[in-house]
Amino acid sequence: MNARRALIALCCAAAALPALPLRVHADSSQGGAFLLPRYGARAWGMAGAVIARVDDESAVDWNPAGIARASRSAGVSYVELVPGAFLTQSQAAVVMPLGHTRNAETGVARHSAGATYTNLSADVGAGETYSENHLRLAYAYSPQPVVTFAIAGQVFLARSGVDHFDAWGTSVDMAVTLLVSPSWSVALVGRDAFSRYTFEDGLDDNKERQYVAGIAHKVPGAIDLEADFVYVHDGWLHTLVGAETPFIYNRVALRSGIAILSSGEGRASYSFGASVRATGNLVLHYAATLDDENAFGTTQRFSLGVRW
Repeated sequence: MNARRALIALCCAAAALPALPLRVHADSSQGGAFLLPRYGARAWGMAGAVIARVDDESAVDWNPAGIARASRSAGVSYVELVPGAFLTQSQAAVVMPLGHTRNAETGVARHSAGATYTNLSADVGAGETYSENHLRLAYAYSPQPVVTFAIAGQVFLARSGVDHFDAWGTSVDMAVTLLVSPSWSVALVGRDAFSRYTFEDGLDDNKERQYVAGIAHKVPGAIDLEADFVYVHDGWLHTLVGAETPFIYNRVALRSGIAILSSGEGRASYSFGASVRATGNLVLHYAATLDDENAFGTTQRFSLGVRW
């Protein structure tokens, strides 16, 4: 029973960390809710306000339409979700344009594909462990250089040594990005538009749908700004605002952001981060997120990206 309680607490903490709603069912021994923080330190350095301008391998997770603007790239990411609680998440991502149809003016590829693999691991004590494994595949199509449509499918599996916590399922995301001008872009992402997962006790459930709208403005040579609005079925959940500088002397980029949770009592978390370009194609990203109520302390993320 102690292992079961510890497992429930850790799964709730993992889901609550990005301030997403976790539904509680008193009639089931459900384990994870499959609500994981998304990929990469670069995006988290801007509090996740990235969907309208994301242009690297993290787009597979945040906005699959963004992979149309990414060059051939790959990366890995790591975060200890709850410091001292032995709850960690590791990810790997890859993106590539298909064919040689990238628009010379906008940099948008006509066809692109990407994939991420995510592993969440927890030591829940009493010799018990819990893990989730997620495989996500994305495809983006740009009928015109200024508009991209995308779809991403995911399969996931949860395993533990505790009865009735094993589960498996699938979900589908849909997205569109529009380049309004060289300086402005907008995006809309429907996360978990279709989903279903099943626990070994026979209970089926669905993930909460999320709809994210974003608008980004690029000030050439100065700073990139973005505001995102996250909507869940019962109202506006999150307002995200982020900023990022270009690489200074082609070596260091700085970023910051704030996430405001407007449902319930409301609270805010603050993020900052930096990237260091080790070589022309290799970049190390770092981000820290601070909760204003110190619910989880400071969460630090690291990711490494490479382009070729």
